[in-house]
Amino acid sequence: MDVEIIIPRALWRSLRNHLSLDTENASAGTDEQLAFLLAGKSIDSQRTKLLAREMIPARHEDLELQSGSAVVPKQDFVLRTLNRCQSEGWQLIEVHSHPFDTSQRTTFSGIDWENDRRKMPALATLSTQPFMHATMVLGKNSADAHYYDATMKEIGAVSRIVIIGMDDEGTGSVLEKLPTTSGIATRPNEGSIRPEHQRQEPILGVDGQKILQNTTVAVIGLGGLGSFVALELAHLGVGRITLIDPDVIEVSNLNRLLAAGASDEGKSKVEFYKDLIERAFPEVNVTPVAASIIEESALSLAKQADLLVSCVDNHGARLVLNHLATRFLLPLIDGGSGIRLSRNRGLAAMGGQVQVVVPGAGCLECRGFIDAQKAAFDLAPPDFQQYEREHGYGTNEPAPSVVFLNGVVASLQVGEVVSLLNPDGLKSLVPTSLYDALSRKLTPVQTRYDELCPTCGKEGVQGVGDLAPIRVPGSSD
Repeated sequence: MDVEIIIPRALWRSLRNHLSLDTENASAGTDEQLAFLLAGKSIDSQRTKLLAREMIPARHEDLELQSGSAVVPKQDFVLRTLNRCQSEGWQLIEVHSHPFDTSQRTTFSGIDWENDRRKMPALATLSTQPFMHATMVLGKNSADAHYYDATMKEIGAVSRIVIIGMDDEGTGSVLEKLPTTSGIATRPNEGSIRPEHQRQEPILGVDGQKILQNTTVAVIGLGGLGSFVALELAHLGVGRITLIDPDVIEVSNLNRLLAAGASDEGKSKVEFYKDLIERAFPEVNVTPVAASIIEESALSLAKQADLLVSCVDNHGARLVLNHLATRFLLPLIDGGSGIRLSRNRGLAAMGGQVQVVVPGAGCLECRGFIDAQKAAFDLAPPDFQQYEREHGYGTNEPAPSVVFLNGVVASLQVGEVVSLLNPDGLKSLVPTSLYDALSRKLTPVQTRYDELCPTCGKEGVQGVGDLAPIRVPGSSD
């Protein structure tokens, strides 16, 4: 089983500060420190993710023993934490430091292994519900982690620790994957760069290209934006692409769907682009999902991705994706384009926006890009939508659209994908970019994280994972 630990960057910084691992805290001493992380989880057929949500730091009064080579928490401190896991449904990540270790291969000591072999099976028997317990050790420059597999009754390696998002200081990569010491030993061969991608190597680097080859990106919506995005990702060499869209190709789509013609009318969009990509790039693994993102079949495959690209055209789908990204700590790159006509049918405005949603940067809801009333209409059952239209709400009138505008916005989205995944990529983040096609201007907009947001705020649903899965009334699944 492939297991990852996902940690929001602000929480990662707080954890390292508590463990006295950052250079500015070196004067805090050389004793080992300890903390517990409460985590949600995300389980699918490919891997299990522990989604860190909250840190419970062990203070001096919570410790039975503390020295430069050992740290032992008091029993009542452990029990209080376990009671929260039991009553609230969290998984547990136990973290301690090796402040003396400055190597690139921090790992568990013999004492650590002896303690884990004793306590991990015992903790697994205490819970009346499925419970995952992982331990993590952090040195100055590296980390290791393992978990207890209750089914196999053995300890297994956590493959990597993923740090995602922004902290209050705006420092560090927005998406950083740290292989654990144990994970490095078990990591499969990432392969070599294919000849058709060699001209990208000076831009992306060898490591950047290999990351693309080993990444799964879900593209939701295969209209004017999504058709561009899917094909550009394939050209770049993304190894696995999940395509999600319930619709078939219609004549009215042909002015903006790349490579589609009149003879393709009636074909499933996802099957059409799967065939197109795999003919041109047989090494790309494409998974077609002919379903709406509000359906369980689509949601379950979308959450398996490493990154979500939203190319949807309504507030309801955008709301679902915003929650999916927030609950499962998945980077979301949302795009939209639009044309507004004046009263005399002249061109009044034309442009689009690209937004990146990661922990600490706010979400589409607190930025004000989702209309709650329109989202409720979009997510309502078809008979209710029909009733509302008959009484003057909503419209089936198609919006104006041109292929070149979609191409610009889609390419901006793909550029954000590359920047997020590249190990030398984003060190800072522009959450929102606005494109004005009439003035040829791209304007970066800094937005603030709202800690009171009911979705991504401190009391919101960030990192809850499968503990609070998304359920949409009226979906077919």
